[in-house]
Amino acid sequence: MRKLLDWVYRMAGAAAALCIVLVCLLILARVSGRLMGIVVPSSDDFAGFLLAAASFLGLAYTFQTGGHIRVSLFISRFNDSFALQAERFTLVMASVLIGYLSWQLVYLVWESKIYEELSSGYIPVPLWIVQLPMAVGMCVFCLSIWDQTVQSFIKGKRLPLSEDEQLAAGVDE
Repeated sequence: MRKLLDWVYRMAGAAAALCIVLVCLLILARVSGRLMGIVVPSSDDFAGFLLAAASFLGLAYTFQTGGHIRVSLFISRFNDSFALQAERFTLVMASVLIGYLSWQLVYLVWESKIYEELSSGYIPVPLWIVQLPMAVGMCVFCLSIWDQTVQSFIKGKRLPLSEDEQLAAGVDE
């Protein structure tokens, strides 16, 4: 199960990276096209859609690798036992909040599909297609938070450290 979860997080991260590459290619096409007198219709819209997809799809991978910005200066002053309890409390609260947000994003996609909503712009795109990567990314992030919460309670696993935190603590991984 661990390998499957890690694979899901990596694939979500890879999908986010692909979206960033597509944004770059789209902007490159727009700039090159402008120099040759060619208009790339709705390129701003598609770049925004891809950026939103990349942002949401990258959440779980970033969380699992310790890349999220967090204020660890405060918690690092506590002893290990209290710090673990504070992390557990934070993870439980995050599990509830991210679970609710995931539910709402899935509902938003479903509602957009039912009402056949379209994006505005030169090229109308069904909004459910645009919103789906956001919902998938948030659901994978929710899974990641739940995974970390279970790991914390069962194995006593602490949140992953960022590279800077590892350097500051003198930890080698």
